[in-house]
Amino acid sequence: MDGRIIERLKKRVGTRNDEEINELALACVKELENTGVYGDPATDALYYQAMVLYCKANFGYDENTERFQTAFEKLRDSMALSGDYAKEKKNGNGGTDLGENL
Repeated sequence: MDGRIIERLKKRVGTRNDEEINELALACVKELENTGVYGDPATDALYYQAMVLYCKANFGYDENTERFQTAFEKLRDSMALSGDYAKEKKNGNGGTDLGENL
């Protein structure tokens, strides 16, 4: 994971622990990909916000954990349904198609 993204996430979560935030960020990317959401947290504010919510939900924010998890799930689902975050794939003509079932 990009070091600049990790630094930004650490500030948002309120920790200095690189390793744990990096692992959470990687897990978040995988969970987003599993629902068909692909993006770049460096250039997409919604994708980055999903990562922030995921990290806050899984880092140990005791009383707010459930709220952050619910917010992450709603944002993830909204991103997946929008079609704007689908992974591009090559079609037979050398162009690209946005695939719904990747």
